[in-house]
Amino acid sequence: MVSLLPALLTSVVLASSPAIHYSSQLRLESMVRTPNLTETANALLISDVLLTPRGQVILFTPRVEIKAILEPQLLLRRAFTQPTLEVLTFAFLRGEYQAARGLKVWAMEATTYGTFPFEDFRVPAPTDSGGRRLLDASKYIYSENVVGIDIVGIRRTYIGVQGGVVINGLLDPPTAPTVPHVPRTPADGPLPLDQRTTPAQVGPEVRAQGFHSLTRRLTLGLDFYGRDVFFSTDAHLLLAQTSPLVQYQFSPLIQGKLQLGLAAGERRPQITEQPPETSSILHPIGEASLETPVPVGYHWPVKAKLAARYVPYVDVYSTLVYPRFEESLGLEWVGRRKAQLNLELTAAQAMTQGPHQRDGEERLSAKFQWPLTRSTAVVASGRLLRLREFLIENEPIYKWFMGVGLVIRQENGRL
Repeated sequence: MVSLLPALLTSVVLASSPAIHYSSQLRLESMVRTPNLTETANALLISDVLLTPRGQVILFTPRVEIKAILEPQLLLRRAFTQPTLEVLTFAFLRGEYQAARGLKVWAMEATTYGTFPFEDFRVPAPTDSGGRRLLDASKYIYSENVVGIDIVGIRRTYIGVQGGVVINGLLDPPTAPTVPHVPRTPADGPLPLDQRTTPAQVGPEVRAQGFHSLTRRLTLGLDFYGRDVFFSTDAHLLLAQTSPLVQYQFSPLIQGKLQLGLAAGERRPQITEQPPETSSILHPIGEASLETPVPVGYHWPVKAKLAARYVPYVDVYSTLVYPRFEESLGLEWVGRRKAQLNLELTAAQAMTQGPHQRDGEERLSAKFQWPLTRSTAVVASGRLLRLREFLIENEPIYKWFMGVGLVIRQENGRL
């Protein structure tokens, strides 16, 4: 009996301590791309090398789960001509507590910080000698600090409420206008470099969702999203979006969703913007989507998703808010051992008058992953972008990149 006590004590300690699941991943990728507008390179094609290690740890007990992720991204820009090392780090921490049956309380903190290749603007910045230079990349931060409650104790019903603070923007100057800002017309052309700014954003956000399944196929819901954004250019945006939704499952493989609602709010203009009056925002919003398999192959392994959205869009440079129509078509094939192919075609067009009436974009993205062994895989990706941003260039901007890499995963299991 005495000899069993150490084993019994060890079992009690292990049973009361949290279980740990940890994994790691390393991704090495070589890319060829067109120069960003932020770059001063004169070459038509640029080669980069990207190294991304990732570590993940999950601690869990019957009531508590804590998940942590650390992912630094090391970019060797212009690796074979003018190499520069840029580091962008992503950190994620989330904790959940099962307060009662059907009631979960959680908190999350996610931060991305480091050097960011700001693709769309050649940002002028002061130097120690008093002159100005153009940055290839800028110090950047994006941070979300959110708390929430999930309620699933009501039969066939889900209710979720969350709120927090979001910080988003560049940390390099200028983040505030240096000259008076006046409305521009297409005939004026893009903004001169000395008048360009990249406003930083900070403010609280809140979201509430509720879904109830009337039948196995029909689900009704309500979505609310509100934000109060303060810009470094002294602009202020208060915006609320609410929309009921209907989701219907036509068959086990086909599902559709329809969402219609309203966006309302007001915007205070930037420093010295003319006219200085606060403007009101009021327009409808909506989304329609359909998920369906594609009749390719014996088991129809390809899934397609079509979506169309009419949503408010905030221009990150002018801070103007206007409705935008967005469409997307996505195709996904998932094979054995995590083999996967993704294709996506998206398009967007501003639905407004004024300086942003011609703005929009068309984007084609592709990603292919093929496993070599249980822990390694080859990944290839590419993107073609046609950007229409009037404040940047008077003509459409074409950009593309292609990359191929090796991914090494290690599922270290559970302790």
